[in-house]
Amino acid sequence: MSTETLNAPTAGFRLTGRKVFLIFAAFFGTIAAADTFLITSAIRTWSGLEERSPYAAGKRYNAELNVAREQDARGWTVDLDTRRTGGDGLSLTVRGRDRDGAPLGGLAARVSVERPTDKRLDRAAHLTETAPGTYLAVIDHVPPGQWDIVVDLSQGGERLHRRRSRLLLP
Repeated sequence: MSTETLNAPTAGFRLTGRKVFLIFAAFFGTIAAADTFLITSAIRTWSGLEERSPYAAGKRYNAELNVAREQDARGWTVDLDTRRTGGDGLSLTVRGRDRDGAPLGGLAARVSVERPTDKRLDRAAHLTETAPGTYLAVIDHVPPGQWDIVVDLSQGGERLHRRRSRLLLP
């Protein structure tokens, strides 16, 4: 082999230090631009706050804890029975008893049927007392799936008992 063939210039593409630098700059510049766009979009669309006043949220939470302690001290039991009524209707029967087994009559009762994944499908109704301590409501248009059933018993505007149950409706 001659020295001329070893040192002969090659025709075509030649990788130089300058080209390598430009390739790296373009690669990392693209990543930096995408990161900047995503960070800016995240900051502009959501402030990170779910509650305007954390202090007020803390006070509401403490009040809920007090209500739960008072509810436990009463020793009430609330049973819930659900049945499908023609199509996609739902019949809810609530039976309440005090610590001694006496029916909880004369209370204002309300039920909420809440979809855990979509609050737009939530339904609420007032329960009607059909017998002492037995309350009934029928809610239309409750599609199959997972639901939270929330029963509130109150008297004089004060909530005395809340029962939350998760059900899978056919």
